[in-house]
Amino acid sequence: MLFFRTTCLFLALILSLSGCMGGARDIPRDHYYRLPAVTPVSPLGTPLIPGTLGISEVQTSGMLHERAILFVREQQPLEVSPYYYYYWVNAPASLVQRHLLDYLHQKNLARDSYRYRSDTPADFSLETRLLQFERYIRKDSAEARVTLELVLRDNHRKRILLRKRYQQNIKAKSLDMADTARAFGKALSVIYKQFARDVAALKMQITNTGQEQTNAGMLGGAKSGRETRQP
Repeated sequence: MLFFRTTCLFLALILSLSGCMGGARDIPRDHYYRLPAVTPVSPLGTPLIPGTLGISEVQTSGMLHERAILFVREQQPLEVSPYYYYYWVNAPASLVQRHLLDYLHQKNLARDSYRYRSDTPADFSLETRLLQFERYIRKDSAEARVTLELVLRDNHRKRILLRKRYQQNIKAKSLDMADTARAFGKALSVIYKQFARDVAALKMQITNTGQEQTNAGMLGGAKSGRETRQP
């Protein structure tokens, strides 16, 4: 009788342990994602920004402070939710700043670009605010939705050269989360290219404005000269 009881207890212990191990396999594991490398770009022969460019920390608010990947369902477009098992390797602000710096270095947009430091003032500064960084889920597809506000400042003249909000939605190749991470990278790259075009247009505008002021001064001088010769 004692042997029978001992055997039953032993079998119960084995079944209990096997059940625990089976349950552990059913528990979802955490997944961590980084942004893909910046798509190679052709560097500029001459930087658009003739000086040093300090990149300030990317500003975020609310749920974007956390590493959990955020998602929105098409059926409930006003509800933003965090995933419980899908995370970024770092907070989105850190990932975006590093990604942006990589692009600026490749593009040669400024004479030198680096993270802003109070002990190393820059000629120009770029402030970034991350307003949206969400996975939008439809019935059979997903897309990355990114909104950035970029502010370019001339630190010597104490003025804002450019302030603009950029928004991109890029469809992922599949519902796999890794493809969504790649879509986030593509959305950011498109925004960077738009920003570079705006900086190029801004430089041309400043140049044209300077020429117009010079021409206006020459015309004013000529007119004044003619008036002094009148009797």
